[in-house]
Amino acid sequence: MRKDSRPNPASDLTRVEDYLEAIYSLMQKKGYARAADIANLLHVKTPSVTNMLQRLDKLGLISYERYRGIALTNKGEKMARFTQQKHLTLIKFLRILGIEEHTAKLDAEGIEHHVHRTTVNQIKRFVHFVDKHPSWFNTFKKADSN
Repeated sequence: MRKDSRPNPASDLTRVEDYLEAIYSLMQKKGYARAADIANLLHVKTPSVTNMLQRLDKLGLISYERYRGIALTNKGEKMARFTQQKHLTLIKFLRILGIEEHTAKLDAEGIEHHVHRTTVNQIKRFVHFVDKHPSWFNTFKKADSN
């Protein structure tokens, strides 16, 4: 919460997206997601994860029963896939710009929650164009170094 005690919707959405992305990623890798795994991945304490899981359940983004397991709802999976795709697109974009992998991952994590869907779609189009036309981008990079 901010100092004025009002909720911060942008911060809340960031946390929701981070948790959904973590759950989705764990389910892809392991076939399941547990609170302890989410806590390790997000570097938070397990009680914080439990509170968020209850909140995500109330929002209809997951199905959660304590000690039973976690399942993404269709709405939650759609949001998680979009967040993950946005993250990967931003990493690719930053790598195209010549940003080192580690820095690109860190920056993408910071940027991904603050970029409008339209902007992400345009970045995705640009990344796709560069993938399809590498000679164009190589020419662009050479012209930039002169």
